[in-house]
Amino acid sequence: MGLRSYFLKHLKTVNTIRLVLAILLGTMVIIDIILVILGDEYPTFSEVVEHNRSELIWLNFLLSGLIAKIFFNRKVTTKKKEISGFFGFLAIIILLFAIGQIDGFKVEAWHQVLIMICGAYLGHRVWPQYIFEEEDILELKSSE
Repeated sequence: MGLRSYFLKHLKTVNTIRLVLAILLGTMVIIDIILVILGDEYPTFSEVVEHNRSELIWLNFLLSGLIAKIFFNRKVTTKKKEISGFFGFLAIIILLFAIGQIDGFKVEAWHQVLIMICGAYLGHRVWPQYIFEEEDILELKSSE
């Protein structure tokens, strides 16, 4: 089953997810603009991220892993226990949280990108829970 046919089968779901993400992003931008207009008494999202980059590396890892889990979920033929992947992912998040709390620890932009890529890869690999349906398995066998 190709990626195109998968998206065509689940077009309504994909469009709903895109709509929700666009609404969340738009809401965040509008709130950020309102906070800038209100002045210095309220911090904006961009200020929070800029000033707390090192402390929030765990959040960067988590968000990239969840995005990979949602949009690029790996298909498997046998369903495995998801809890082991969850604990592996949680352990990395706890480790990154602890590292982010170290005084004097600074994260550069390229470190943040690397953490995001690693989070996406781990989220894709440790939670392979989109199991093939029987018709998908038959379609794969017939295409080989």
